[in-house]
Amino acid sequence: MPASSGRREPLWSGAITGRLAGLIPSDRQDETLVAIKAFHSAIFASIAAATLVALWDGFRGRPRRRTAIAGGMVIAETALYVSNNQVCPLTPLAEQLGAAQGSVVDLYLPPWAARRIPLVAGSAAVLALILNVRALVHDAQPGGSFSAVL
Repeated sequence: MPASSGRREPLWSGAITGRLAGLIPSDRQDETLVAIKAFHSAIFASIAAATLVALWDGFRGRPRRRTAIAGGMVIAETALYVSNNQVCPLTPLAEQLGAAQGSVVDLYLPPWAARRIPLVAGSAAVLALILNVRALVHDAQPGGSFSAVL
């Protein structure tokens, strides 16, 4: 992909997915692509839901075990995404199997919305982190109840 297209090249996932795509028989690529898009969409939806759970618990000032799990999911996905030059690791695989655009947000959202997903989701994740840390610090003070997380 040319640099002028505005699309990012994956830093590490292209090498992995290139080998994987080569193992898929050509007569099975279409159905494999459908499965990858479905799996990719499910992951995208679960990370969005985890972000909303962490944000909701932060607004309520009630971090719990589910908040920690949701936050861990968001942090793990963010680390994968950022370490791969801001390209989801499944995007190159979908494109190598024939998708014109392998990114979930490119498939289902208008371009103006797709471009803003990292900014909106990142802002929500940072706000969730700040609100939950604030709640934990407040609960850890004398008179607070730290047991909400446990």
